[in-house]
Amino acid sequence: MKVNALLVLAVFFMVVLFSYSPVNAQNEGKTKETVSKTKDVAVEPAAKTVEPAAPKHSVVVTDMLADSANKTNAATAADNKPKSTSKSFGGNMVTVTDNVVGQAFEDGKWLTVTNWDGTKWVSKRQWFPNKKQ
Repeated sequence: MKVNALLVLAVFFMVVLFSYSPVNAQNEGKTKETVSKTKDVAVEPAAKTVEPAAPKHSVVVTDMLADSANKTNAATAADNKPKSTSKSFGGNMVTVTDNVVGQAFEDGKWLTVTNWDGTKWVSKRQWFPNKKQ
């Protein structure tokens, strides 16, 4: 059974390899014919054609950052208090709070420090800022 499958595979590869050379020869003959035909053709200068005028477009460039800066300054000057809005969906309620001011980013780590106080071990969470380089 395995020998039969191997024989079929070998015959398939032989057919593919032998069919490649006649096809390649046919393609080479066509390319040689087209090359010889293109040599015989004389190149004539192209006649001038009048193309219709393209519509004129104008490009408008706006600075989105400058506009948003003006809007944010006006918005922050008007009201800096957080606003909450609630909406219910079926049995659930979603509350969204806008204009919340967070803490400034501090570069460091929270680590748990364990010390012996004389009678027992005491663990405490402490903030350690990173060293500035």
